Amino acid sequence: MGRVSDARERLLKAANELTWKQGYNAVTVDAICDLAGVKKGSFYHYFESKAELTKAAIEAWWQERSRPIIESSFAAGVPPLERLKRYFEGIYASQVKIKQEGGTLLGCAFFRLAIEGEGVEPDVREAARHALSRKRKYFVQAIEDAKREGLIKVDDVEAATQAVYSLFEGALARARIQDNPEPLKGIYAQVLRLLEAAPQAREPEKRRA
Repeated sequence: MGRVSDARERLLKAANELTWKQGYNAVTVDAICDLAGVKKGSFYHYFESKAELTKAAIEAWWQERSRPIIESSFAAGVPPLERLKRYFEGIYASQVKIKQEGGTLLGCAFFRLAIEGEGVEPDVREAARHALSRKRKYFVQAIEDAKREGLIKVDDVEAATQAVYSLFEGALARARIQDNPEPLKGIYAQVLRLLEAAPQAREPEKRRA
C-alpha cells in the first residue's frame, strides 16, 4: 500500500500560519503552496479556491488548537469564575512564553480574520465569526452559572458576556499592536469588577495582590 499523503494537512497548517501573520488579503495560493511544500496542481485537487481552503483551515484551527485550550479551562466541575480565571491567565502565560522565546504576538486568529476589510469573501468572514461564537458560548455558560450561584451581579447575561468578551478581545488586539503581553495582565480582576463579583469571589484576588 502506498504512503498516504499529508498534503491537505500541510496546506491547512500553512494557510493558518500565513493568514494569522499577514492577513487574508496578503496571502496568495502560491505562498501557501510554497510554505506547505505542495505543488499548485495538488492544491486544486483538495480545494477549489483560497476561500475554500481558509474555511477548512479555520475549522482545523478550532478543532486542533482553540477547542482543546478552552475546554481545558472550562472543564465540567470547575467553579464558574475559576473557568474564566484559568482561561485568561492561561492566555496571558502563553503570550509571555511566546515573547520569551523571541516570537511575535499575533492576537486571535479568528478575530483578525473576522474584522479584516474588503477582499475577504462573506463566507470566509462568517466562518471566522462562527468560530468566535463557539468560543463565546463557554463564556456565556460560565457567566450564567456564576449568576445562578450568586457570585456576580448582572441583569443580562448576554450583555455581560459581550462586555467581558469585548474586554478580552480588545486586550488581545492591544497586545498584538504593542507586541507586548502586558495588556492581558490582570484581565480577570477587571472582569470581576465588570461583573460586580460578590466579595467572596473577589477575596482570592485581594490575597494575591
